[in-house]
Amino acid sequence: MTTEPTTPTKGIVVETEALKALQFYADNYTNLMFAGLGSGNKRVVLGSKPYECRFCGGRPPKRTFRKRAHAVSELLGNKVMLSLYECDDCNERFSAFENDLGTMTLPFRSIGGVIGKNGIPKLMPVTSGSGNKPKMEFKDGTLHFSHDAGDIGLVEDEKNKTLTLTYIQRAYRPLGAYKALCKSAFTLLPKDELIHFKELQQWLLQPDLTTHQVYKSGSHICYWTFVPAFQPFKQPIVCLLKRNQQIDAPYMSFFVATGNVSYQTFLPCPAKDSHLRGKAITTKAFPHFFPTSTLADSRADSGIPS
Repeated sequence: MTTEPTTPTKGIVVETEALKALQFYADNYTNLMFAGLGSGNKRVVLGSKPYECRFCGGRPPKRTFRKRAHAVSELLGNKVMLSLYECDDCNERFSAFENDLGTMTLPFRSIGGVIGKNGIPKLMPVTSGSGNKPKMEFKDGTLHFSHDAGDIGLVEDEKNKTLTLTYIQRAYRPLGAYKALCKSAFTLLPKDELIHFKELQQWLLQPDLTTHQVYKSGSHICYWTFVPAFQPFKQPIVCLLKRNQQIDAPYMSFFVATGNVSYQTFLPCPAKDSHLRGKAITTKAFPHFFPTSTLADSRADSGIPS
């Protein structure tokens, strides 16, 4: 009896880009911290008395510490992680960069239902100038839209089951938003790592984005993703990753996700990344629970997406 050769059954492909990225970080990076920042978590206060500002080195009585700073921006939904590392003068300086970050992330925080200092922000679509103004707001755990028929700010397409929202993006400084993320990462660094980030510290102390550079233009990298799902990140999460061997990848990375978006920055660190000078950074984005190309729109930019 003879048998016909059979075609091997095609196996399930598991070597996805997300798994490759996961393996890359498992092989080359150490997780220094991973934390949820939603209100259901235990309150954490970084630092201790006597007060000393991590950024400017100031101490009482020359510096005051009346305001309780958030280690990660409260506008991203952080409700539990505070910091004793930040004097009132530095807190005031960083508020300008927080404004840039807030403006950049406003539509994502509104869509994602991220609860900031003043609740969930409302997104106001453009209006035709007549009738009620169109509005999008997150309340009672759902996303609500209101508009008049024919309004240009909100357009429904029942056939394709889509809703197109048009709004006016307020101006912000992309590098200011990047600086706000780096400030959070610097706050979270273990004390023994600070010696490697003197240039970053000096850069954070500059109120003007152009007066001091850590890297030349084009070297401030941020990966970001938008996940078109209902609140895929139920609470804000942060992760700090440290390179454990010298490879062609940045030394320190900061990852934060909230609502529908995630941001990953590579902290400027000339002391540890001198071997990367002149090289393009091709490090893979840190994978999360929604990393596939069919779900997430992933982008790498010099600076922050505008």
